[in-house]
Amino acid sequence: IAQEMRAADAMLGAKAGGTELVAVVANPTYTSTAFTAAFTRQEGLSQVPNWLYLTGSLSQLAPVWRQYGIEVQNLPAGAMSAHNDLAFVISASGRLRQELSDDPGPGTAATKSSFAGLLANSVLQVMG
Repeated sequence: IAQEMRAADAMLGAKAGGTELVAVVANPTYTSTAFTAAFTRQEGLSQVPNWLYLTGSLSQLAPVWRQYGIEVQNLPAGAMSAHNDLAFVISASGRLRQELSDDPGPGTAATKSSFAGLLANSVLQVMG
């Protein structure tokens, strides 16, 4: 997802400054800010000024997951969690405008590019 977020941000061009790309932790095991900071650095998202990776306690995260229909499940042996992959385009007024699957198919360059383009175009439509 990080590659797609960087690509979508680039596609937004000058309008990127008027957007925020926000991710919410969807892993009950790794909720620390140290984890989100490490992920951000590892994935090259620290160069994306409008990137935010939000976390909190499980009691704070669970209602957010529920509100947006994110189903989170821990996998055995400390593996990453399983969750559905959704992206939401929310207007500046807080209105949910579009829901996108960020898993449009096999992890090929074409599908990743397609998602980045879909996200960028959706954001631009909402911005007007």
